[in-house]
Order: sequence, then C-alpha cells, then structure tokens
Amino acid sequence: MKRRKEIRMEQIAAEVGVSTVTVSNALRGRKGVSEELRKRICETAEAMGYQLSEDVVKEERSFTIGIAVAERYIKIFPSFYMEVYKCVAHELTKRRCMVVFEVINAEQEKMIHGFSMFYGAEIEGIILIGETDQDYIREMVKKYASIPLVCIDYYDMFENIDYVVTNSYGGMQQMTELLLDAGHRDLVFVGTPEATGSIMDRYLGFCRAMEKREVKLRENHILHDREADGYDYNLDVELPETLPDAFVCNCDKCANILIEKLLQKGIQVPEDVSVVSFDHHGLQGRSGLELTTYENDERVLAHVGVGIMLKRLNGNERAVGIHIVEGKVICGNTVRTAKKNISK
Repeated sequence: MKRRKEIRMEQIAAEVGVSTVTVSNALRGRKGVSEELRKRICETAEAMGYQLSEDVVKEERSFTIGIAVAERYIKIFPSFYMEVYKCVAHELTKRRCMVVFEVINAEQEKMIHGFSMFYGAEIEGIILIGETDQDYIREMVKKYASIPLVCIDYYDMFENIDYVVTNSYGGMQQMTELLLDAGHRDLVFVGTPEATGSIMDRYLGFCRAMEKREVKLRENHILHDREADGYDYNLDVELPETLPDAFVCNCDKCANILIEKLLQKGIQVPEDVSVVSFDHHGLQGRSGLELTTYENDERVLAHVGVGIMLKRLNGNERAVGIHIVEGKVICGNTVRTAKKNISK
C-alpha cells in the first residue's frame, strides 16, 4: 500500500485500542465497525499522517439496503413497481450492496398488529417504492430516523427523506395538450385522484392543460378506476353514458381495461374515441393498438434513487428533497386528428 512508511496500521490500532483488522475494515469502509468507532479511527489515522493508496480510497463501501413496496401494487402483473424493484436491486447489486426485499401486505400496511418492517434485519438504508398508508410511513420514519430513506414515485414533506418522482403533473399536462392539439375538446380523466399522490398530480396536470387552453371541463369529467383509499387495486372502469372525444388515463393498465370495454361495445379506438395514457408499461399492441402514452423509465428512476442513497451513506448527511425524473411522449396509434371538434 502506498503510505507514509513511518505510520502503520498497527500503530493506529495501538493508539485507538483496537485490532489491526478493525482499523483495516474502518479505513476501507467495510462492515463490522460501528460508525462512531469508524469515525474515531479515521480521525486518528488522519492526525497521525496515515495515507491510503488511491485504489483503496476509491473502493466503494458495501451496504445492506432494504427495499419495500406495498403488495397491492405488485400482485397484478405486469407491474410497473415490480420492474422498478428489479432495476433498483440490479443497481444495488452492481454497487456490491446486499438487498433485503419487503412486500408490505394489507395487514402490515394498516398496522393491525402494530408496525413491522424487515423483521429485525440490520439494514443501513431504505428505498420505498410507491405510496403506502400515511400512518405506516410515519412509523417507518420514526423507527428508522437514523438511517437514509429514499422514496421512489412518492413524495411528502418529511425532512429526512429524499424523493425521486416521475413528472406526473407536467407529463400529464403534455398528454392532455397533445389531445387538444389534435382538435379534441370534450375530455374525460380516467383515474381516482384521491387514491395516490401520483394520480392526483396527473389529474391536476390534466386540469391545468384544460385551463391553460380555456377549455371548459364537462360536469362528470372524472371516471374513477379504483377505491379512493387506494387499497382496492383491482382496476375497473364503467363507461360514461355520453362518450367524450377522448379519454386521458392515469396509467397504462387502466387504459387497456378501458380500451377492452370500448371494443366490446363496438366503439373503435381511435376512429370513435381517442385514448392517451401514462407510464409506457404493460400490455401494448393489443387489438393492433399501441398506446399513445408518457414514458417513465424505471431504469432511470432506479439509477437516480440508488445514486442518492449511496451518496447519503457515503457522507451526505442531509436529504436534498424532491428529484423529478423527466419522461417523454410515446406516439402510438390511439389518437385521431379531430379538427372538426375545435368549435365545441
């Protein structure tokens, strides 16, 4: 190792009162040393003039990271959040980290038998994918206040958490404006805004686009697809009595359910009605259709989320806040040009 010859690890160990192996693990950022002792060893080594080689300085520490997701989001396939989990786990494994995966079932999430998470596993950071019950999140923040927390596709106002979210508001505004540019004016939003923060943001983006273009919302402009409490994730849609020009769906799963029901009624997409969506994930190409949707790249979400987690574990003590990951519009064949509707 490239270091000052007069200073050896044995001398640092003697000064601190620990073994040479403990000093080696502490200076290399390896497990088995408490943060308090690691800090004391590093400060002593620096004061004595010890210098690690460049290869050791660059060596990344490995950590045990807990990843959690509510069962209701992944029990129906294909699942966007399951794909996010796979990408997060892959990113962490590349960084030599150990992953502990927790699927939070409805009983746990509602804390029927009290709060439980990771069953006593010694984790050093938590990545929560998707929104869970607010009381559950408060207990999680309280219990794990001493370690970094990163949420993906969910945000709130807790101070010790970093949030990585898709551009739900801006993305859905773009999708709505795409329909308006095509000449559609009578639009219906498909989704339950109260179910999750992401759906609420998408609904607000839809409303903003309509307001910006001074297009009046129809009286019944929301078509709900789930229960407001978010627990009933068996998506379903009832078609409105009066067909609009177009539907703006909060996610691709919802869009595909809607399209199937339209086709069963003999209503053609996009000839009779246009459909746009969000996520670019799930069943594509059914009945010869490719959804016009807003792509959220789970690989980018995972890369950003893991990067933030490791930065915090390696020295950034405070959470930065909300990180918005931009997506892009994917033009399928579910939107028709309807210039004749502009006068509506």
